[in-house]
Amino acid sequence: MHFLIILIAIAVLESNGQLAFIQRDAWVRKWHGALTAFSLSKLPALAGNCQLNVWVFVLVPVVVLQLVLWYLGSGILVFLLELAVLLYCLGRGDLSAQIGVLQSDIQRNDLQAAFHDAAVFNIGHRAVSADNAQGLFRELAATLPYRLFERSFVVVFWFFFLGAPLALAYRLLALHGDMQLQMPDIEIEQEQAIEAEAVEVLEDAAPDEANKLLWYLEWIPVRALALTLGLMGDFSKATAPLKELVFCAKTSTADVLRLCVLGALNNQSANATATVDQEEASSDLAVDETAALSQVADIVALFRRSMTGWLVVIALLVLTS
Repeated sequence: MHFLIILIAIAVLESNGQLAFIQRDAWVRKWHGALTAFSLSKLPALAGNCQLNVWVFVLVPVVVLQLVLWYLGSGILVFLLELAVLLYCLGRGDLSAQIGVLQSDIQRNDLQAAFHDAAVFNIGHRAVSADNAQGLFRELAATLPYRLFERSFVVVFWFFFLGAPLALAYRLLALHGDMQLQMPDIEIEQEQAIEAEAVEVLEDAAPDEANKLLWYLEWIPVRALALTLGLMGDFSKATAPLKELVFCAKTSTADVLRLCVLGALNNQSANATATVDQEEASSDLAVDETAALSQVADIVALFRRSMTGWLVVIALLVLTS
């Protein structure tokens, strides 16, 4: 049943681009605000312990979901509930449209617009730090693979192996860690009296704690995906960095993906250090732009092949189980 749910969810995601009709995070914001307000007023020890606060924020909805699934047992209601949860847990925004806009701007040599477009691939929508074409390409090599990874692969991975509750736990940590819990202006004014103190206390430390827990949930899936990227590209160069980082407890998920993706594509240009002579950089600008456009398309194609490969693996596991 999980395999059928995954196929339907991927088909819905590909056909719609974004899932705003089900990915409504208002309840998450309200839950976050209620938890912080309660902990400050009733449980100061919880408010002062950011890690415990994040654990409670994630575990309460996950436990409720698990209890509901146990109560329903099996049947069409469980099927529909798990499908709805998986659709909710997939990444936010229309990534295909965002990539298309970026490619269009690079093709038109409009680097100013490309710098602006590349910001959406950063978790938290931070502005890119690059100030030239080469820097933009290195930025894309570091951010785009992670967006593709967190959008679907890691969610589908945990959903298939450990069920909808863990997929929900991952998305809640991602929402918490990238600071998407900020209220719209109108809601902030309405909730300001309750949440002002909570935001001041927790806004700095809590996202860091959420990101630490997120890293643990990504540790196995990113290494599984890295092997798949090698099978779909240059295996020896994709797995070379993985051999050094397979048990690393410090390297971020985005860095592991960057090294493995560039290795699979046999493209080390975006992985090089920024020690290029100014005249050489300006003279090679047109070449760099073409390379970046090709790199974006190649990264997307590589991930599509890898995702298809994992769907085949899941199908084989279902058939042999």
